[in-house]
Amino acid sequence: MQSVEISAAGMILYRLQALGVEYIFINSGTDYPPMMEAYARAKSEGHAVPELVVCPHENAAIGMAHGYYLASGKVQAVMVHTNVGLANAACGVINLANSNIPVLIFGGRTPITEHSHFGCRNTPIGYGQEMRDQAALVRESVKWDFELRLADQAGELVDRAWAIATSLPKGPVYLSLPREPLCDTFNTSLTALRARPTQQPVSYAPAPESLCAAATIIANARHPVLFAQRGARSLHGFDLISSFVEEWAIPVVEYWGTEVTLSAEHPMYAGDEPKYWLANADVVMVVDSQAPWMLDSTNINPDCNVIQIGPDPLFSRYPVRGYQADINLAGDVETVFRLLSSALKPCLADQNWQVRGRYAQVAAHNKEQKEKRETILTAGRTGPIGKPWLSHCLGELANKYHAKIASELTTLPQFARFTHPESYYQEALSGGLGEAFPIALGLQLADREALIVAAVGDGSYLFANPAVCHHIAEVMKLPVLVVIGNNAGWGAVAGGTRALYPEGYAAKMAQIPATTFTSSPDMSALAASGQAWAMAVDRAEMLPVVLEEAVNIIRTQKRSVLVDVKLGM
Repeated sequence: MQSVEISAAGMILYRLQALGVEYIFINSGTDYPPMMEAYARAKSEGHAVPELVVCPHENAAIGMAHGYYLASGKVQAVMVHTNVGLANAACGVINLANSNIPVLIFGGRTPITEHSHFGCRNTPIGYGQEMRDQAALVRESVKWDFELRLADQAGELVDRAWAIATSLPKGPVYLSLPREPLCDTFNTSLTALRARPTQQPVSYAPAPESLCAAATIIANARHPVLFAQRGARSLHGFDLISSFVEEWAIPVVEYWGTEVTLSAEHPMYAGDEPKYWLANADVVMVVDSQAPWMLDSTNINPDCNVIQIGPDPLFSRYPVRGYQADINLAGDVETVFRLLSSALKPCLADQNWQVRGRYAQVAAHNKEQKEKRETILTAGRTGPIGKPWLSHCLGELANKYHAKIASELTTLPQFARFTHPESYYQEALSGGLGEAFPIALGLQLADREALIVAAVGDGSYLFANPAVCHHIAEVMKLPVLVVIGNNAGWGAVAGGTRALYPEGYAAKMAQIPATTFTSSPDMSALAASGQAWAMAVDRAEMLPVVLEEAVNIIRTQKRSVLVDVKLGM
C-alpha cells in the first residue's frame, strides 16, 4: 500500500473534501501558515480540496456557511483566527446552535511552545492571544469541542466532528488547532486521504408505542391544532405536513415562524395568532418549536394533550422551558410525519364525518382572518410604507420568482403569504443580529441562478458589517437583493419597551430612549463600496415598481442591489 508524508493541515483538507465539504469560509491569521502551505501543495499537485472563501469578518464566514447549508443541505467549514477570531464568530455560533445548523468550525490557536518546535511562537502576538480555554468562548453553543494534540489525530477528529455535527439534533462543532501539531507531519496511506467517514451520524425515530399513543389521541381529537416554527427542513417533509393537516383538518399556527411550514394559500394555514386556537384545543401538536406560544400570556386548556415533535422535543439544552409534553415523538420532522401518517391511516375512515365538519369550520375561520389581513394591506397600498405592505411585496417576489428571503426583523410572514417551503428564513430566535445578509450570500453561493433577498432592518444591516458583505458579494459575484426596512432605529426594542410598560414613562415619550438613530449612515455609499446599485423608496405605491426594477438589474447586470425602504407607519 502506497504511503505519503502529510501534515495535519493537509490531512484536514483532504478529509473535508472526502466528507463533501465544498467551501472553507476563512478569516486567517498567523496560526494558519501550515494550512496555506498544505492548500498550495494540494493545488500544485492537482488534488481536489475545498475552495477557500476569504471573509474579511468572521460573522460573514459563519453566516455564509449557515446559508449554504440551508440551500444545499451540505455541511461546510469555517476557519477563524485564534481567540479573537472565535470571539467575533461567537454570535454566529450561537445562532447556528439555536437553529440546529451543522457547521464545522476550526479555530487556530496560538503556538503552545516558545522554542525547539517547528511552528513555535515567532511573534509577540502569540503571547497576547493565549487563553487557558479558548473553546470556552463557544462551548455552550457547540455540540462537541476538542483541541488537536497530535498530527496523526487530524483525520479521525475531522470525521468525528462531522458525524456529531450531522447527528440529531444537528448543530455546530468546534476543533481548536494549535500551530505545532498542525505543522507536524506523519505517514499515511493514500486511500486514507479519501476514505469513507470513520464514523456515521446518528438518526432516530419515535418509539412505536409513542406513535400509537399519539395516533389515538389525534384520531379522537375534536379541536386539534398544530404549532410550528422551523418548518420541515425538507421538501418531502413540507409535502407530508401539508397532506397530513389536509386529511385531518388541523389548523397550522406559525407563531414566530422562522421557516415556512405550510403554504399561506392552504385552507389550514392559521397565521401567527395562538390564543384563539389554544382556548378550545384538546390536542396540540408542537413541531420543532422552541416557544410555540408565550406561557405568561396564553392559557392552554387544562385537559389538553400536548404532543412535542422534533429532533429534541424537550429542547434539553435549555435550562428553562416549561411547555407541557404528554407525548414526545423524537426524530427529524419528515420521518415523524411519515410514520405518524401511516399510524393514523386506519383511523381516517372512521373519523371522516367529524374531520369534514371540522375542516369547513377551520377553513372558514382562516378565510375570515385572511380577509382581515387583506383589509390592512388595502389600506397600506398608498402613502407611507408600513411593514405589512413591505412584507406583502417581498412575498410577491418570493412567490413569483421562487426567491429565497433571509429576513431580520423586517418581514411579517402572515402578510407575505409565502407558498413554497424555501421562501423564507427568519433570524434565529437567539437574537444574534447581523446574520441575514451573510446568510443570503451563502444561499446565493449555493444556488447562483436563484433570486436571493436579504430583508433587514437598518439596525440589522449595520450589525452585518455591510461593507464586508458588499465586498464579498462583488468579489465572488453573488448578486443579492438587499432590502432595508429603514425605521431609523431599533424598532424591536421600542416595541418591546411599550409592551412591557404600556403606561410607563418611556411609552409617553415621543421616542423611546436609546432606540432611535439621531443620524443614519449613507446606505447607498456603503452599497457603492461593493459596486452595488442603490435605490430608495418612501411611497407604498412605488415599492412594487422599485423592487421589480431591482430584480431586473440583478438579472441583466449581475450586480447586487440595495433598496432603502423608508418606513413611515
